[in-house]
Amino acid sequence: MKKRYTKKEQQKHLENWEKGGLSKNAYAIASGISPRTFIGWTWQKGKTANNTFVEVDKAVIVSGTQDIVIEKADITIRLPLLTGLKEMQTVFMALGGIQ
Repeated sequence: MKKRYTKKEQQKHLENWEKGGLSKNAYAIASGISPRTFIGWTWQKGKTANNTFVEVDKAVIVSGTQDIVIEKADITIRLPLLTGLKEMQTVFMALGGIQ
């Protein structure tokens, strides 16, 4: 019987694959996942990455600065506190999304 993977398990595998240097096929085989299934997960992730919404782990309004500060890995973005939705979407689209 085929194993069913939760979204959380799929995400963990995708993160591990992105951190490693293996091809999709090699990672899938090494992890005991059908290559076809794993490639489908990567395709689906790419498809959802083109949404107008970007998940950001840490968004902080720094008191006293009147800025929205978004930090992700080595990227820091400062936006005026009153930045509108359209402007924020433009910033994220220009960055190609934050992974």
